[in-house]
Amino acid sequence: MNQMADTSLKNVLLTGATGVLGGRLLQELLLSTQCNVHCLVRAKDEAQGLERIKEVLFAYDEAGLLSNQVNRIRPVLGDVSQPQFGLQDSLYRDLAGLCDMAMHCAANVSLVASYAKIAPVNVGGVANVIEFCLAARASLMYTSSFSMTGDKLYEPGFVLKESDLDVGQGFEDMAYERSKYDAEQLVHAASARGLDWVIVRPGNIWGDSVTGCYPLKQTKVKGIYYEMLKSLVETGLSFPSDEDFDITPVDYVAKASLFAMLNLPATRHCTYNLTNPAPITYNDIVQQMRRFGYRIDEIDTKRYFEAVQEGRMMRAGKPYRSTFTDLMAIFYDGSDCKEAAKYDTSKIEALLSGSNITCHACDHNLMQRYLDYAIKCEFLAPPKDQFPLAQISDASVRGGGYMESLYDADLSQLKQLSEATHAASRTA
Repeated sequence: MNQMADTSLKNVLLTGATGVLGGRLLQELLLSTQCNVHCLVRAKDEAQGLERIKEVLFAYDEAGLLSNQVNRIRPVLGDVSQPQFGLQDSLYRDLAGLCDMAMHCAANVSLVASYAKIAPVNVGGVANVIEFCLAARASLMYTSSFSMTGDKLYEPGFVLKESDLDVGQGFEDMAYERSKYDAEQLVHAASARGLDWVIVRPGNIWGDSVTGCYPLKQTKVKGIYYEMLKSLVETGLSFPSDEDFDITPVDYVAKASLFAMLNLPATRHCTYNLTNPAPITYNDIVQQMRRFGYRIDEIDTKRYFEAVQEGRMMRAGKPYRSTFTDLMAIFYDGSDCKEAAKYDTSKIEALLSGSNITCHACDHNLMQRYLDYAIKCEFLAPPKDQFPLAQISDASVRGGGYMESLYDADLSQLKQLSEATHAASRTA
């Protein structure tokens, strides 16, 4: 399908511009349209807001090719979780009078926070953006997540179609996933009030497939998958897993999302799964890292996770802990439950047919770009500097077990862990 794109856009509201996807989507808007981009941002003043936005934008645009387009970025000092974004009535009306479209990427992406903590942004924020779009008579792109599958994730043979929403999924201990499902329901319900919308469900968002760029230094949330790479490099230890592992480049998500919105007559009230149509496995990722030059030894799954939980994974004489191992310690329960869901991408593939937008294969070339970039940013040590590696101790270190320390952790530590966690999406 080769649609003519709408080039009449003049003003777009973008939320989440200081996040992983929002920053790359801002780049795409500046590259592919002539519109002004009004970026909702929390800051003390517009100058600080613009600097926060530019930090992430130029993490992707390292050459500064868009420096002469910064004048099209309009910081809007507000909070998506507040009615009218916390703006004065006159400012809100003026913004609504300008915008033709809203692209909503802002989200709390914590895997460990409660629903009560997540919902004000992930559900309430969507409700506020819907009200804005209705007031502005603007169309909406809502960034959901493939994780709205909930516990269907573990059902053998389950395939999430792009037309699916309520498939009988449950959300016990899945607050983030539930918030994305509830938000999609709100968007669907707004159809009756005249809202034109498109929903996109990204998979596990990684760096740009061409440059490898990813805002590793510019965002609080590094992304759980990058934290996974860091733990693999620092410990040199892994466990076997043949589960599918989605790698979706951020440039693909940004380009496909914008393309869908610029072809609204064909995409109105459609949902698209923006996952990689050919996922690899976790074992494949580890093998590609070995091919890159890292030493990664495989140990028994139970031994790996019990060592993490009991503080017996030792590196340089101390129990090893990271965002990744902390999360693994929380979620591992010793069961054989595996992720089994598949994600149908036929609708987005048909839409993009005839365009030059494709999802890069999860191959060695892609992984090499990601690893090269992470090394350049000093997020990862190069293979020659990987050592010392971790070892499993037979005896736990007193006070070193993660599960023990969890009960004694103060709230600020848990908040930091929450903020450092990227949902398995999971998006934005």
